[in-house]
Amino acid sequence: MALKPVGGKYEGVWINELKNGDISYYINYRDETGKPVKVQVGKKTNNSDFTVRDAFSKLIEIKYKLQHDQEPEIKAGRVTKIKLDDLWHEFFKYAKVNKKSWAIDEQNYNKHIKPIFGNKSVKQFKSLDFENFKQKLFEKKLEAQTVKHQLILIRTILNYAIKHELIKNFVNPLGEGKVKMPVIDNNRQAYLTKKQARKILKILKKTHTLTYHLTVLLLFTGARFSEITGAAAQKNKQNAANPLRWSDVNFSNGTIFFKKNKNGNERHIAINKILLKTLNELYKDKVNDHVITNSANGIILRMPKYFMDAVEIVMPGNKEREIKHKITAHSLRHTHASWLAKKGLDLFQIKDQLGHRQIEMTMRYAHLIPNKRHKVTKSLKL
Repeated sequence: MALKPVGGKYEGVWINELKNGDISYYINYRDETGKPVKVQVGKKTNNSDFTVRDAFSKLIEIKYKLQHDQEPEIKAGRVTKIKLDDLWHEFFKYAKVNKKSWAIDEQNYNKHIKPIFGNKSVKQFKSLDFENFKQKLFEKKLEAQTVKHQLILIRTILNYAIKHELIKNFVNPLGEGKVKMPVIDNNRQAYLTKKQARKILKILKKTHTLTYHLTVLLLFTGARFSEITGAAAQKNKQNAANPLRWSDVNFSNGTIFFKKNKNGNERHIAINKILLKTLNELYKDKVNDHVITNSANGIILRMPKYFMDAVEIVMPGNKEREIKHKITAHSLRHTHASWLAKKGLDLFQIKDQLGHRQIEMTMRYAHLIPNKRHKVTKSLKL
């Protein structure tokens, strides 16, 4: 057996390179009597993740215990493979306490990530694995935003594990620039006509009262989903807004106040008749200061499926459309702005209504504003 010292920062670690390509790792130290000890602590094979750093960590652990009059545990053998499922369970404990979107994370992990990566050794992950994963999700016709969420969730789990030393000697294969994230086209073009909106609300009023009220709130304020419910914003699942509270509703002057947040400016929105009716009904059943909550009096994390079901009845085939042409919960905000533009409201007023920080965000509605330019041009006379 030809042992060779590793040396350098791994002083005390020795290796034995075998003919079949495997590597055995040994450590050298003195026991409690001062007697030199050299013992095998691990082996690198095709099925093992053991590294020189693992051997050195074992050496440090043994020296520490000897210095504190503790009996060191010396056990040679393979290092247990760390699977993504193992890291997920630890991350999930953190998420349930610190993330409002933990339930969505759990759903995404179990549905899309676990079947592919859950039982695999993390140290064997390569960036190409996630490029292939991305392509498979697109082949399933998933939207770019959904695919991006899966990649970001895996990256977050791995970063959490690295930060808290659940896994060592590991570089995140989803680190910055290693895997190209899907490009999200948020320039949605779909919005509801008033006739379509009436039909959808009529269906929801019969099928699910909570979704009906939520739809009214979104449709007639033009607010972001997160500004109404307090759920994390779609672009950044950790960027939650404050939920709309009863203290923000002024029944006396007929306005709702939306606070400034990371996504937009503060503003007051006038309450119309249908919105007032919804607010009155919600106020009668209020259990806390949140204007609208789920059946368990908690934050509504995403639009209930009843909404998309109602849209599908009114607009068959909507679920299969490309995202920019599909009606979703966010389309209610787009619809509100489109209706204002068609009524002749100028872009700066629409900007204030939506809470946009830059006028460029509002320019998408410019083509809907009645254009008097051609009429005036034709009327010019000498």
